Amino acid sequence: MPTVRNLSDYIKSRELVETTDPDFQRPLYRKEGFDGIVSFGEIDAKLSAFLLDERAKTGLTQSDFATLAGLARVVYSRYELNISRLTVSRMIHLSELLGFLPMQMIHAAAPHLYGKNPEEADDRVELFRLIHDLPHDTIRSLIGIVGQLTPKDVLEARQKAEAEAEAKAEAERQRLTRKAARVSRKGRPPGRPPGRKSSKVDTPTDD
Repeated sequence: MPTVRNLSDYIKSRELVETTDPDFQRPLYRKEGFDGIVSFGEIDAKLSAFLLDERAKTGLTQSDFATLAGLARVVYSRYELNISRLTVSRMIHLSELLGFLPMQMIHAAAPHLYGKNPEEADDRVELFRLIHDLPHDTIRSLIGIVGQLTPKDVLEARQKAEAEAEAKAEAERQRLTRKAARVSRKGRPPGRPPGRKSSKVDTPTDD
């Protein structure tokens, strides 16, 4: 039987934060996105926008595509207009009709589920898309290669990537600091540099 886990420990391990949402009467816990917590209403809007864009790529009208989905045009249009919410089963059906991967749709609405920053999330989903299109034999070979990576290898690779990112960020901060210093010097009135005390000593005189 599974061991009962402390709720506070679980919340901390999942990096969840307490929040509220217009769709919920009680507080709930969410995982923060790249720009804070995204409401479920915003997520629904992004899902609708993704669906509209994917359907438009096919060149099919709403009416024609609704026929494929087994829906009346007015019913289907409610999904693209963010009036009706998509269910998981409906998303699966739409992915069958439009050829997108469910991961791509989720990534469009909640990229923070796939990485610690937008670039990492984009790269991870793109990698999965590329792998998805590979022949089965190639995929099996990749499984063997990736399977040989130990947790230590993965950790070292992540630490190296994080160190490189931090080095780039630090270089950019230093560049901006130097630029600000140059601008400051250009706008400084002539005379002695600020902060430097005068070497002249006032000699007292008799009145």
